[in-house]
Order: sequence, then structure tokens, then C-alpha cells
Amino acid sequence: MKYKELLKFAIVPVVWVVTATSTPAEEQTVVQQVSILDERLSKLRADVDALQVNQQQMQQDIKQIQGQLEELRHAGPSASANDLQALEVRVRDLDAAREADKKAILDQLAKELAAMSGSHSGGSSAQSPGPTNPNEHIVQKGETLTSIAKASGVTIADLRKANDLTSDALKVGQKLVIPK
Repeated sequence: MKYKELLKFAIVPVVWVVTATSTPAEEQTVVQQVSILDERLSKLRADVDALQVNQQQMQQDIKQIQGQLEELRHAGPSASANDLQALEVRVRDLDAAREADKKAILDQLAKELAAMSGSHSGGSSAQSPGPTNPNEHIVQKGETLTSIAKASGVTIADLRKANDLTSDALKVGQKLVIPK
């Protein structure tokens, strides 16, 4: 799957950049960090595999329930409206759970990759950066100036002014000041 391929090659550029300009002592530290990242990567792969198996099981459950629903529809008067409605609700619930699992996979991948790249690009912490005060916001993937303004209860113009922005273009990880 493409998530696994992404994980497989996520570490290579980071290691190459770090080792290209390192002393022997720094290289030993890099080797230790790579080992830690490799363990995290293995855990993440296992988590992704488990979520994919769960999603496949849900897909099978959905198909089975949809088949039962079709059988009931074709059975005619012997199938009650309540039976059909109950099955439709189960299909919707399973589909919603599948979508939630899919989102969880993508969110976990994004967090782990951000943590991996953050631990080597800036230095010490492997956690994703958080706001240093409540009037700051760290731009996350998929966020726009409009969505941040709405969530923060301010106008786009106020956000632009407080952050000296000349356009709506944002970068993931960018810190924004949220005006009071």
C-alpha cells in the first residue's frame, strides 16, 4: 500500500542529510536516533497493518449486511419495514466506523512522519510542535486561513494583520498569532 512505501522511504533523506555533515560522535548519535526511528517505524507499520485488517473486516461486514438487505427487499411482504431500516442503519454505522478507521490511519501516519522529520530537522524533540501560548496556532495539514479564523473566532483580515500575511498561503507547521 502507498502508506507503507511512504514510511519505508521517509527516513532515508533525513539520515543522509544528517550524516553528510557529521563528526564521528554525531554519527554515533545519528545511528542511535535511526535505531529509535526504525523501532517507531516498525510499530507504526504494525499499527497500519492492524487498522487495514480491521477495515477489510468492516468492508466484508458491510457487504454481508448489504446482501442481507437485498435479500429482504426481494423477499417482498415477508420482510418488514423495521427489518430493512435496521439493516440500513447497521450499514451506515459500519461505513462510518470504516471511514473513522481510515482517518485514524492517515492521522497517525501524518503525526509519526511529522515527529520523525521534526526530530532531525530542528534538533531535540520528536513530538510535533505545539503552541507556546494560547494566542498561537500551529498550522496543520489541510487547514486554511479561513478555517483557522472560524475556529478561533476572528476574521481573516485580523489574522492577516496580526501575522503580516500578504496572502492566504500557509505552510504546515507555521506559527500564527491569534489576535484577541
